[in-house]
Amino acid sequence: MLNISEEKNYLINENQKLKDKLKAYKNENLELKNKINKLISDNEKLSNDFLKAKKIISSFNNTPKIQENNNMINNLNELIKVKDNLINDLKLQLQNSGKNKTPVNFEDIMVVNFISLDQKINCGIKCLKTETFAEVEERLYQQYEKYRETNNNFITKGRLVLRFKKIFENNIINGDKIQLIIIE
Repeated sequence: MLNISEEKNYLINENQKLKDKLKAYKNENLELKNKINKLISDNEKLSNDFLKAKKIISSFNNTPKIQENNNMINNLNELIKVKDNLINDLKLQLQNSGKNKTPVNFEDIMVVNFISLDQKINCGIKCLKTETFAEVEERLYQQYEKYRETNNNFITKGRLVLRFKKIFENNIINGDKIQLIIIE
């Protein structure tokens, strides 16, 4: 056991140690409060900067010029889609037209001459001897529209031309004259 004076010294030492610890805790607490205050201040500054930046971005995005540009971009994108569809359709037509056509023998190409009784028609039409006469007749009507409205017969070499027979089946050869007769 300790005597009173030793016990008193011990208690004084322990009290001093506790005071020193308390002082250290107070200093640490003060440092932490300063750090918290600095963090709060920094946080407020960052929040204010963020709000300012958000306002700037918001006002920039809502300007009429940007809206106008966005509308123009959307319209141009739609136009591009339409043009792409048109291009694809034309490519498909081009591919299909190439598949349906057979090469033409140069020897099969000929010209028949149409002459009307009133002499208003005197023209040559290119054709193939394998085409029907009706196809050649249609090309004549494309040039002379008013004759489409009349009832017509065609004669060559003294024979009536049959519309739905092929040119060679009607015994028509290159350079033949075909007379158009309007039936009234």
